[in-house]
Amino acid sequence: MVKPVIERVKAFTKSALRALALSIPLMACAGHAAIAADDGAVSPEKIFFQADNLAYDQNANAIVAEGHVEAVYQDRMLLADKVVYDQNTGVVQAMGNVVLTDPEGNTLFAKEAQLADDLREGVIRGIGLRLADNSAMAANEARRRDDRYTELHYAVYSPCEICPEKGKTVPTWQLKARQVTHDQEAQRITYNHAFLEAFGVPVLYTPYLSHPDPGVKRKSGFLAPSFGSSSELGTKVEVPYYWSISPSRDMTFSPLYTSREGPVLKGEYRVFTPTGRYEFSGSLTRVDERDEQDAKTGDKMTRGHIFGRGLFAVDPHTLLGFTLERTTDDTYLSRYDLTDIDTLTSQLFAERIEGRNYGGIDFFLFQGLNRNDDPGLTPMILPLLQYSAVGEPQHYGGRLSFDANALVLRRNDGADTHRLSLTGGWRRDYISTAGEIYTMFANLRGDAYYLTDQGPQSSDETVQGRALPQIGMEWRLPMAQHHEAVTQIVEPIAQLIYSPYGGNPSSVPNEDSGSFEFDDTNLLSTARFPGLDRWEGGPRANVGMKWGAYSASGGAASVLVGQVFRLKEDSTFAPETGLDDQRSDYVGRIKLSPGAWFDLVHRFRLDRETLNYSRSEVDLAAGPENFRLEVGYVRLAREQTNAALIGREEISARLNFDINDSWSARASTRRDLAQNSTVSNRAGLFYSDECIDFGFTYDRRFTRDRDVEPSTSFGFKIALRNLG
Repeated sequence: MVKPVIERVKAFTKSALRALALSIPLMACAGHAAIAADDGAVSPEKIFFQADNLAYDQNANAIVAEGHVEAVYQDRMLLADKVVYDQNTGVVQAMGNVVLTDPEGNTLFAKEAQLADDLREGVIRGIGLRLADNSAMAANEARRRDDRYTELHYAVYSPCEICPEKGKTVPTWQLKARQVTHDQEAQRITYNHAFLEAFGVPVLYTPYLSHPDPGVKRKSGFLAPSFGSSSELGTKVEVPYYWSISPSRDMTFSPLYTSREGPVLKGEYRVFTPTGRYEFSGSLTRVDERDEQDAKTGDKMTRGHIFGRGLFAVDPHTLLGFTLERTTDDTYLSRYDLTDIDTLTSQLFAERIEGRNYGGIDFFLFQGLNRNDDPGLTPMILPLLQYSAVGEPQHYGGRLSFDANALVLRRNDGADTHRLSLTGGWRRDYISTAGEIYTMFANLRGDAYYLTDQGPQSSDETVQGRALPQIGMEWRLPMAQHHEAVTQIVEPIAQLIYSPYGGNPSSVPNEDSGSFEFDDTNLLSTARFPGLDRWEGGPRANVGMKWGAYSASGGAASVLVGQVFRLKEDSTFAPETGLDDQRSDYVGRIKLSPGAWFDLVHRFRLDRETLNYSRSEVDLAAGPENFRLEVGYVRLAREQTNAALIGREEISARLNFDINDSWSARASTRRDLAQNSTVSNRAGLFYSDECIDFGFTYDRRFTRDRDVEPSTSFGFKIALRNLG
């Protein structure tokens, strides 16, 4: 006769005050007797009771249930020691160990409750609430009215755990208020005459306080403030305000006040669309103008920046997107600690991928922030067109491919380049019965250039073309040996490549291959230059050896080492690269990862004659996740470009230390060993538990760049859970 009882109290459910607010269910535990009451005045649905003892008073038309009472109405539940249900008035009175749950599982504890009008109105006394996020609330009395508002009198709220057995009898923080009102429809909680207590001590009084209820994920309001100080900017205070404009868009306004430079207006705007998303962030301030010695000139200047990005899927194969990065001047972003990048890149692009075919168009604008960057000589890519297609296997073996690249590069005050490059290719892979892997390939590339304003020694307009054929073969022989729980793989690799000498006439500018480095990543590459403006010609052989050992437990170690051989020297490569001679420098990579607690990568280049390091990089990560040390080291005997030969040696370290479940520490440093000077030091101490987050940060910067002086900064940020 009785419906199956809904699951017992659903512990720690959502939104605290909603347990009061929402129609509070009537349900209970199993008992010896059961009865169903039907009253159309209340609802056409039945209320089911179960209890140790059930009685029906015909004169009063009331049901009296005692002992482990459970009352179920639709999907609402009530547990109590005693329940009296007056079917004439529709009033339910519950006494002793009252537990109420609503359709969403919110749980409320009370001494007694009186509910009426379809269980959506009522008065509850001596209540305690446990919410889905494990926060809690208590009050002397609560009233539910208009099927919308819940009013609590002399209430206390805290998301902090209280653990008497651990001596934590006082929450980290709590709110006490004379009256708390929860507007269920607006999903808003307001406090009248509220005190904020920390460790039981009142620290703040406010006559009025309002915030979204804990179940709200997006609601307009103030976010956690941050405080700090800087030797450059003075005292800093930032109080963000979050604006939930609509379900698909929002904005964060974060004004920053600095005691020495005045206010800085900052903000972010984010939008989701049916096909993607886009967002913008920026800042703006009006400050005293400073010269390169950081002295005030007496004038005012406007400084700021704007960043943006977006990505949209037009269809399953086509993407559109953009990146926007601009600032008013070179040092603004660094001075206000917004970012330390030295080149801003703005891009507008579209690309389509279908099977093995790719097509794309890109527009680029750059803004250099270094002292020697000349805006008039900074290139603009308007546009770069790329297309690549790979055919199906042919009946005679191999695949055909086709690549096209078109570039329009313009400058306001310098050389302009227009380039069209077309490449046809063929490739075939073959595996012999002995396990040897052969790859044969042939390519023919044609480039056409239209050049203007290339320099005083050239005419205003120049047309240049070149044909660049290449054929080659690659041979590999991977050999494996398995011994107990370790597998070793040895793989010698040799590439023989032929292309005619030359291919780089002096009239062809080098726009996309100026920054070149010979290392392990391009040792076995058939085209070593990163761009198309420079071509590697002449017969050559790329030779390498790979070794790896892999354990069943997940550990691994590997080594790659190799060299390039030529029939004669190649002046295309500068001496700094280690590739200009008949025999190149040695390059390689060593990786060691015996387990999850240790990773070591060593990349190197050794002089072909002396075996001294021309370049050495070491990246080390050691320790478990809660105590992880990362160290990076780089040493250059000289720069790897055609610029002046300047040595460089630098080391950096970073430590992440999770002290316990709540406390964590972070520290990092970077030091220039060649100049015997520290570049930067950073450290932070952070605390996080179920009800509060805060952190202290320290940042010391030793570099100088025009009006950006060496500085020291301290920061502090605190956030109370559920209060923004």
